[in-house]
Amino acid sequence: MITIIPSIASASQLNLQAELSRLGSTPRLHIDIEDGNFLPNITFGMKTVRAIASASTAQMDAHLLVTNPKDYVNPMADCGLRMLAFHIEAAAYPADVLEHIRRRGMKAGLAFNFKTSVREALPFLSRLDYVLIMTAEPDGGDCSFCPEILSKIREARDLLPDHISVWVDGGIGEKELARVAAAGADTVIMGRAVWQAEDPEDQVRRLQKLF
Repeated sequence: MITIIPSIASASQLNLQAELSRLGSTPRLHIDIEDGNFLPNITFGMKTVRAIASASTAQMDAHLLVTNPKDYVNPMADCGLRMLAFHIEAAAYPADVLEHIRRRGMKAGLAFNFKTSVREALPFLSRLDYVLIMTAEPDGGDCSFCPEILSKIREARDLLPDHISVWVDGGIGEKELARVAAAGADTVIMGRAVWQAEDPEDQVRRLQKLF
């Protein structure tokens, strides 16, 4: 069974409240937090995250693409987020950040850029609920899906205990869904493939039914 979660970063930024209403009763929502330092883009500050949280009834998670992930843990928990992933590349002591996330009542995830092996998750298995594997990188273009990462998804699923969920995020459209699912992903973050549809709520429901 695949879980599809729409990413609000790919919605129209001119009117987020209207965009959220287009999701209707979609049960999950993904928030990418990019600080303009860890990677060359800025998405949402905490004021906007709080506004999204107050306007949505969906279960929310966040993906921290930031230089100092621990600084975001308490504010995210205070917004009612249920899951929080940060990049292993950004933390000198990932175990400390993972423990802090869990102490605040959230599930804890580690995210991996292309250059980083999922084997780096092994020292943290007792503190880990999910991994998030990037399937696209900022490239100055359209952040296209990279098929070579399918082998990394397979490795993660083979390497990690069954209770650790494998998420994928980046450039995934309908034609890539079956491929990432076959490789072992159980949760798929989707952006443009959802928001460019006439009815995003129906699009999530339709894609979900493919599995």
